[in-house]
Amino acid sequence: MRLFFAARMTVRVVGLALLVLGVVIWTGSAGGLVPVHMLLGIVLVPALWTVAVVARQAGVRPALPAIANAWGVLMAVLGMTQAQVMPGDNLHVAVQVAHLVVGLVAIGLAEALGTAATRMGVPATR
Repeated sequence: MRLFFAARMTVRVVGLALLVLGVVIWTGSAGGLVPVHMLLGIVLVPALWTVAVVARQAGVRPALPAIANAWGVLMAVLGMTQAQVMPGDNLHVAVQVAHLVVGLVAIGLAEALGTAATRMGVPATR
């Protein structure tokens, strides 16, 4: 199933790129890359949702795909609003850490869903 493979690979590649960009942005080295980071985040969310839909259609119990779908919404909301949450405050770093954790969990959810769907018979490769 090409869609499943493409969505999983998108989460993996884009997720890695987001992590690298996030660290570079967080260190203050490349604030101009924030729009690229946001665009990649916008790509990651539908890829996560696609993996969740395919996993559910493959017979994966509905809880994990539902969590992944809700997590995608949380990730989008946090990603697009994090700059406005306690800006300039010393506690803003907690918002940044939460943003990182939410992204890592999203990647983990996609991997868990991908593994579960593969166990249910969805081909893991193209």
